[in-house]
Amino acid sequence: MKARILLPALLAAVALTRPTLGIIVINPDESVCLAPPADGSPWNYVARMDNKFGARATGVYIGNRYVLTANHIDHDITVVHLNGTNCTVDESFKPVEIKGTDLRVLRIMQDPGLAPLPLIGVAESEFNKACTMIGYGVGKGTEVPNQGWNWGEDPSRQKRWATNRTLPTYKTDPQSHITYIQTAFDSAAGPQTGQITGGDSGCGLFENLGGVWKLVGIGADVDVDNKALYDKDLAVPGNQPDHSYFVSIRQFVTQINRIRGS
Repeated sequence: MKARILLPALLAAVALTRPTLGIIVINPDESVCLAPPADGSPWNYVARMDNKFGARATGVYIGNRYVLTANHIDHDITVVHLNGTNCTVDESFKPVEIKGTDLRVLRIMQDPGLAPLPLIGVAESEFNKACTMIGYGVGKGTEVPNQGWNWGEDPSRQKRWATNRTLPTYKTDPQSHITYIQTAFDSAAGPQTGQITGGDSGCGLFENLGGVWKLVGIGADVDVDNKALYDKDLAVPGNQPDHSYFVSIRQFVTQINRIRGS
């Protein structure tokens, strides 16, 4: 596993066109996932990251004009579409790449009118908990029979949410040694169960901890590029689900709080 930009393969071919601006869910009717989730998770804090070609990735507003995203996304982001406003990236601020992981902090010029986002604390656990993921990736493409779906083309980008449950252990990349929170695209876990896709790099993974919605992870990687599969291998009995991987906020929350001034 390696950190990589979760972008649909078609993007290079349509780079000069403006995408219409997700996450893929099990439910054949994903319309409910296009509106703010009823559970109260921080929908308005999730941003679309654009460069001169249009939408490229996702970011999460953490307060005081700072946006947290995955470090492996494009480094030429100029506009952050946040809470209904196109915010300009503050070029006087040098983005902070947090060492030892796949996280980057940018700053925007405008105040989006949002309070600082609660982050998971160092003493809290993100394991084996219900979670909500929110991102600006592509949606479903053609079906892969009895396995899942191909990622959609770039015009299928929209802001979407999905639910899942974090697994009880981290996944450690053998090359980068980055540790990731894991979720599985389990078809038996409910119709709103989701898998991140192209454009969801930098998306937010949220958990309700003690009655407060907190950011616990930033979307970074998947098992299978260009597909969302609830069964990766039909030759093996039972479903072998694809996984989404998120950088753990808990391990770096002290540095993040120092950057955002809290």
